[in-house]
Amino acid sequence: MDENLETKLRELAEENGVDPDELIGLAEQAELPEGLDRVAETLLGDVALFGHALDNIKK
Repeated sequence: MDENLETKLRELAEENGVDPDELIGLAEQAELPEGLDRVAETLLGDVALFGHALDNIKK
């Protein structure tokens, strides 16, 4: 998993009361066909960025 993506997921998990290590562990356990893992990482990264954008709007 990309280090930048992991950092974003940890931040998002902490902001939402989810154990970051558990979330990262679950993401790493997922067995996806080759190529689909990169798609999933991209989507999770987009979700994390969207969550941060929403938080910034609230502030």
